[in-house]
Amino acid sequence: AEMHDLIVELRSMTFGVGNFSYKFDHMQELTGRGADQVIAARAETKN
Repeated sequence: AEMHDLIVELRSMTFGVGNFSYKFDHMQELTGRGADQVIAARAETKN
């Protein structure tokens, strides 16, 4: 979701002609509310 928001914002700021690149940096364990949200979203897709 955050990457999608970034893409929309970039297109808006550059009138659709901007570009960007990114690369994987690292993995990190997700805990707390963020983990709960991911688990809930995954459970919804299984139903």
